[in-house]
Amino acid sequence: MTGEHKMTRKYIYLMAGVATAALLAGAPGAFAQVANVTQSATNNDTVINGGTTGNITFTSPSSLGIGSSMSVGASGAVSSTSITAINQGYNTAGLGTVLQGAVNNASVTNTGTLAIGGGSNGTGSSMSIGASGAVGAVSITATGGTNGTFGTLSVGHIDQGSLSATGGPQALSNSGAITNTGTINASTQTLGGNGSSASMSANGAIGQVSVNTVNAVSVGAITFGAVDQKVSNTGLISNTNSGFHIGDLSGNGASASVSATGAAASVSVASISNSATDDSSFGAITQQVTNSAAGNGVKNIGGTIDAGNLTGAGAGVSIGATGSMASVSATSIGSVGASPTFTSISSTSTNSGKVDNTGIITAGLLTGNGSSASISSTGAASSFSSSSIADATVSNVAATGITQVSTNNAGGNVTNNGSITIAAGSTGIGTSASISALGAGSFVAFRSVK
Repeated sequence: MTGEHKMTRKYIYLMAGVATAALLAGAPGAFAQVANVTQSATNNDTVINGGTTGNITFTSPSSLGIGSSMSVGASGAVSSTSITAINQGYNTAGLGTVLQGAVNNASVTNTGTLAIGGGSNGTGSSMSIGASGAVGAVSITATGGTNGTFGTLSVGHIDQGSLSATGGPQALSNSGAITNTGTINASTQTLGGNGSSASMSANGAIGQVSVNTVNAVSVGAITFGAVDQKVSNTGLISNTNSGFHIGDLSGNGASASVSATGAAASVSVASISNSATDDSSFGAITQQVTNSAAGNGVKNIGGTIDAGNLTGAGAGVSIGATGSMASVSATSIGSVGASPTFTSISSTSTNSGKVDNTGIITAGLLTGNGSSASISSTGAASSFSSSSIADATVSNVAATGITQVSTNNAGGNVTNNGSITIAAGSTGIGTSASISALGAGSFVAFRSVK
């Protein structure tokens, strides 16, 4: 491609795999309502994305518009339901019950690359490179531009991986070898938009439920029923690459990451640069996550992030490997503080496989309040976190009860080798840099930084 490329409300994907998807995207004059969703996906053969055709390259300065996405990846089996609104309101009143299953039984490899430079990524935009085995995802995304008004939504019971008594279509599991060697080269590209991101990853089995609102002027209540997630991985996970280059992270909540994960279940709410309160609420959340990859287990080797200055509030760069993770999080950055409510949370995370992480981070100044740089290797973890960073009013998160159990069994050898180099100079309030290795951990954290 030549000339200047300005992408607004566009999506560019290079993907390979088996997928089922329900997509509801805001469009003028359209309205859709889905009572119930049942999804299953199974992959039993090799999936490869790469070679001479698996790449995205922009040969001249390029900028990503609001809500734009560039993705190069390979996936085994994916079940996904999403509601997306960009610069206008939702075109649905919500969803009923969502039952999701995804099973991958074969190797998945991505060698594709992404190269872009000279521009700035807009609000809520993303760039990603990766390989995944089995994925179950329910997402709600609202990104404001000239119009940032979003109404109410209702979502019923979500079951990912047939955990609940009512049952789902199948398991959410991976047994195939998952490998990513693809890289991102965007050394002069700025993550200037609030909530913009760049990531490289290799994942075994993932169950995720997410709500993301960015630059919203008005946000209606989003209510969920119970959320049940049962996720398991027995396949080898490997993320190796020659480097990840990115410019400044100047947007609030901008992030750059390199990661490898065996099995993970997550429920997350993020409110970035909103001038209205996000009042999401959830029924009981139950998570069961297991990683038992034998042999080399989960590897994130050679991961490198070379980044510019981190000037945005809550901007972060990270490199990590994780065996098993169960997480629930609420994040509010530069907003009228979000007020999500969680009825109860029960998280169980178990790892029995080797976890190995090696990474190098080189970054400019960390001047954004709450900005961070981290390198970590984790066997098993259960986490609940609430963060309010540079908000106009502090977020107020409520959780009735939290129960967490994390176990790293014999065979779950955890190693971490990393280094972080940050430019000399003053840092912002509440900035952090960390390098860590952890066998098993259960965490509840509330953080407020102005």
